[in-house]
Amino acid sequence: MTLPANEIGRRNVSLDVIPSSLASRVEVYKSVTAAMNGNAIGGIANLRTRSAFDGGGKPFVGGRFDIGQWQFGRTRGNRAPSGQAELVASTTFGPDRKFGAVVSGSYFRRDSASLNSAIDNYLYFEPTAATRLLSPASDVSNAFAAPDRRRWLHYDNVRQRDGVFGKLEFDDHAMFKAAITLADFRHLNDEERQSNIVIANTAVTTATNRYTNFNGVTATGGNVANANAQVDLVNYQQTRRMRYADFHGELTPGDTVRADIGLNYAVATYRQDARLATYRIANTPNLAYRYGYAPGGFAYFDFTNAAYVANPANYRQFEYGTNSDDNREEALTARANLAVNMEPDNRGFGVATGAYARFLDRRYDFQVDNYRNTNASTLLLAPVIARERYAPYNGRGQALLLVDPAAARDAFAANPTSFAANTGNAASSLQSDYSLSEDVVAAYAMARYASDRVRLSAGVRFEDTALATGSNRLRSGTYIFGQQRQHYRDLLPSAQADWDIGERLRLRAAFSRTLGRPNYDDLAARETVNIGVTANNPDGGVSIVSGNPDLRPRRSDNYDLSLEYYVDRDILFSAGAFRKDITDEIITTRNQATEVFEGASQLVTRIRPVNASGSRVLGIELNAVVARMRFLPGPLAGFGLSANLTLLDPTPPQVTLSDGITRRRMSGLFESANTVANVKLFYTIGPVTAQGAWNHLSPILYSVSTSDPLQDRRYVASDLFDAQLRLKLDRHWTIVAQAKNLTNFRPQRVFGPGFGLLREEIDNGRSFYVGALVRY
Repeated sequence: MTLPANEIGRRNVSLDVIPSSLASRVEVYKSVTAAMNGNAIGGIANLRTRSAFDGGGKPFVGGRFDIGQWQFGRTRGNRAPSGQAELVASTTFGPDRKFGAVVSGSYFRRDSASLNSAIDNYLYFEPTAATRLLSPASDVSNAFAAPDRRRWLHYDNVRQRDGVFGKLEFDDHAMFKAAITLADFRHLNDEERQSNIVIANTAVTTATNRYTNFNGVTATGGNVANANAQVDLVNYQQTRRMRYADFHGELTPGDTVRADIGLNYAVATYRQDARLATYRIANTPNLAYRYGYAPGGFAYFDFTNAAYVANPANYRQFEYGTNSDDNREEALTARANLAVNMEPDNRGFGVATGAYARFLDRRYDFQVDNYRNTNASTLLLAPVIARERYAPYNGRGQALLLVDPAAARDAFAANPTSFAANTGNAASSLQSDYSLSEDVVAAYAMARYASDRVRLSAGVRFEDTALATGSNRLRSGTYIFGQQRQHYRDLLPSAQADWDIGERLRLRAAFSRTLGRPNYDDLAARETVNIGVTANNPDGGVSIVSGNPDLRPRRSDNYDLSLEYYVDRDILFSAGAFRKDITDEIITTRNQATEVFEGASQLVTRIRPVNASGSRVLGIELNAVVARMRFLPGPLAGFGLSANLTLLDPTPPQVTLSDGITRRRMSGLFESANTVANVKLFYTIGPVTAQGAWNHLSPILYSVSTSDPLQDRRYVASDLFDAQLRLKLDRHWTIVAQAKNLTNFRPQRVFGPGFGLLREEIDNGRSFYVGALVRY
């Protein structure tokens, strides 16, 4: 079954909601057959749940529990340990043990904080004359870049997950099996986001083409004579939930015949309630500052009057409000398959056929209840300031001003005459809403031939997709609901070949055609407008996020070739090469321009998904597993390692610029790293196993601009180190201690000339856990 999505807008399932104890094993298919879902350009990951008949149907009880601490703990609220507890039990019963039952329960809690340090924008100066340069009209590759804002976002988070799972099974031990499964998983996130931002007054003196308030600008610093500031709070209460009921039946009337049917109904929901309060200082020389930064580093702002920016009495309340996101997705899935002589140990010719249908409905509703302070309002930040203080690691001793949520709520309730409802509430509550239905009907046929050393299979899958979206669009000052439809059909051929060249050497080859359907948000024909500096619009100005109902799915022809060498039961080496020819690549574009909005000339950022040109991805994969180094003498034989390396050589797609004519090739694949490496080294001596793991990702492009290439954004390369120590007490109990992110890696997002300017740096900290695994 394909689980419905429990995220806003995207097709992905947040695995935070699913406990690891649910899966008895995880299968990953890189080469897709005709019997598999065609919506899988990268591959398919299949989570197999436990069966009561595993291990011969003997009673089983197992689980894990641990307790831990995040080094970056919450600044506000009572800190509590992080940890989890999971338990799964199964047994068989009844006449001849033909019935089985599996039940499991889980609880998880993470108590932590994080900090996002951001420089959202830079201005460019001609090095000699210090005049203003604008990209892309001017070449700014050698210009002096000056950050025009500094923003800290501090997050206090409590994440919790609970879930239950039950399966009732029947196996007559002859030819019929059946199972009914019920599951309910829920993930809660209580997030308090506190933001402090300082923004330079970027007024321009037209006669000299200079930024009026910037002086003494060099390659690494300068002075700003006038600026404004903002302190804001947003409290998020998020709930993700996944519920499903599944029936599966399997009939094997003979050694070579297998038929199965399945029916699944699943509901995924996402609910977010947010409460916000904003306080501001208007442009003033009292916020003058000296800035400085090293290339690729976070800028410091040293204020001439540091006491002024740190005084909450100088911040006037600007707004207070609430909003909510309500997302619900339902999916009914049915499947049926018939196979003759298609099992792995069958020899000779075999055939298989099947049908699949999935009927999906999604609804998204956004509600806004926002209030702006009246001109007569005298409400300030000072009465609602929190007693806690937080000094960022990159703040040179400066501390964040934090808002007390309860005090802000009480101040709003006690001063109704100081607020007026935002006239944009009705529009904001309509512009993001949409409904979507997607019906996929599929059928396939495939054939297979197998001998003792060679296995060949080929097939074709037909998928028919009917899509309908409904949303509100602003037309002549009125929001009008409209519907858009798409209908497309795909014929997806595939073929695989495995050849055992020798007892230890295997060659594999495969071809498949697959597709990648657009995200839900991208398909709805709606326009969401954000004004000012907000969480959804950190650049300020006006941001308009729109969908594209004409968006086509990506389609890919995939070619795979691999060679596997099994040295012995402990050692495996493999090498693979692949090519993917992708058409209609989907990317999200950003176009920034000054245009007339609501009667005034403003900076408007339009964000929209589009189909770019095709792309080609060439790659190699290298893999090594040495479970034990038995060839080493004495205690050294306990060493082992596993390592893999993926290298991509992509030809990225081209994107059409905002003029509608010019095209440029992107600097890389969208949301993909060209290098992925993992190395795990472990050592076992007696009951003790120690292991360390390293993960590396090369830079990843995540946002593309159609107006200015320097606004393209990407993650810098990442390197993560984790470690674990296990002590096996007996066959039932194992003590486990682990440490994550040992080097305190901080992900960074960059843009600008040569991607040399830091935009954001995220600090999550290290974490440490100790617990146990139990199995009876």
